[in-house]
Amino acid sequence: MIAGVWAHYDDDLLFGTPTIDRAIRSGHRVRNLFLTASDAGTGMSPYVAGRERGIRAAYDVMRGSTTAWSDRETVLANGVAVSVTSPDDDPRIALAFLRLPDGGLTGGGWFANGYRTVPRLRAGKIPSLTTLDTGQEFTVERLVATVAAFITGSGATSVLTNMPDSAPGGDGDHPDHGATGGLVAAAVDAGLIDGATVRYAVGYPRHAWPANLDAEAVARKLAVFAAYGEHDEILRRDPDDYLALAGLGEWLRREHLIDESDVGRGGDRR
Repeated sequence: MIAGVWAHYDDDLLFGTPTIDRAIRSGHRVRNLFLTASDAGTGMSPYVAGRERGIRAAYDVMRGSTTAWSDRETVLANGVAVSVTSPDDDPRIALAFLRLPDGGLTGGGWFANGYRTVPRLRAGKIPSLTTLDTGQEFTVERLVATVAAFITGSGATSVLTNMPDSAPGGDGDHPDHGATGGLVAAAVDAGLIDGATVRYAVGYPRHAWPANLDAEAVARKLAVFAAYGEHDEILRRDPDDYLALAGLGEWLRREHLIDESDVGRGGDRR
């Protein structure tokens, strides 16, 4: 059973696939927690709603069905409420949305959200952060506990997440990615989750790593991502055009997952 903890709605598709796709096709369960609303400073907007439709569509491709999804609120063991969506005919899959503000490419956020972001929270620049939809407040400690509660509550035997910003492989990545991986790493260091189950996905810097997916795997990954992209008003384009995009095309041709034990510790991993 895979539990994923990701910064944005497409991180699992770009950096944790084909592993996730193959797990679903083999009959395994997948639970993902997305920390931010992936809102690009727009708040709870049509843009966010579109991206959430897109992530459902991508998992429809993986599971081979387009039946309806239903939403519910779930309260984790530490008292945090998350919005969870699952296909009506496939309880193996659950996507949980915490909907914290997106940090943007600088990690500093936007005026509309008061420049309050997960990277700034972890850096100690703000004392707390609130969700865009429910107004739940998070300190760093509560966010680490939330990540741990999601993972342990899912019964995960494998955990996938973004590369921590403290790791050499995290240099040059999106700040939200590094902060998300850093929260999982902090949960490992605190003994809240088993590090032996955790693998970190190399993100933006992966374009410099060797391409390691064959043509069939790339075509399948592209089909999954294109189903998502159809609902993302910024990324939307003809499917074959994604492979020609700088960065995105390289990510679609690669997947590099690093075991927790192989990720170096550098700096504060709170």
